[in-house]
Amino acid sequence: MPEILEAELRNAGLKLSPAKQLQLATYAAEIEHWNHAVNLSALRGEALVRRLIVEPIRIGTQLEMSGVLADVGSGNGSPGIPLALACDFRAVHLIEPRLKRASFLRNVVAKLGLKDCVVHRSRIEDIADGALSCDWVSLQAIDPTEDIVEALRRISTPTTKVVWITSRAHPPVESAVKIEGPDKIIRGWSFRLDQT
Repeated sequence: MPEILEAELRNAGLKLSPAKQLQLATYAAEIEHWNHAVNLSALRGEALVRRLIVEPIRIGTQLEMSGVLADVGSGNGSPGIPLALACDFRAVHLIEPRLKRASFLRNVVAKLGLKDCVVHRSRIEDIADGALSCDWVSLQAIDPTEDIVEALRRISTPTTKVVWITSRAHPPVESAVKIEGPDKIIRGWSFRLDQT
């Protein structure tokens, strides 16, 4: 796994320290290991590393993400864990309602020594008003429906930005900005909650 990760990072033009690369390789190995008991991803090998690790890091780097991140529907930890390792976040909140996936996330956070990363076993709609405040929200495999956006407003500030990692060609809101890969294929959308 370390060799695949190193090659994929190099192909994407991303540079991370050997220590960060080792943590990311450990994370990828944990996904594959836990996949036997918990359905975390259908992806394996290069595809897993590219989609669940390298693409989120490229997006986080491109958008210069920092501050506090809330990763909603964390499931297998992507994009929250790769972003936690590659970007300059003071804190990362992984929000996941399913017990087995929350257990996986807690295991990975402990194994990687992510001290500023907290796992919340909860739906975003059930997070209490004022329980946390974030600068960035990441969504992957979750559509930003009206209910989700309304719940996100309770944990946001006027400048909070949402990053929706998806291949969908239609923006979730008119003000959304396309996030494209080097191949000009849409990888997601970014928008501010105060513009929805």
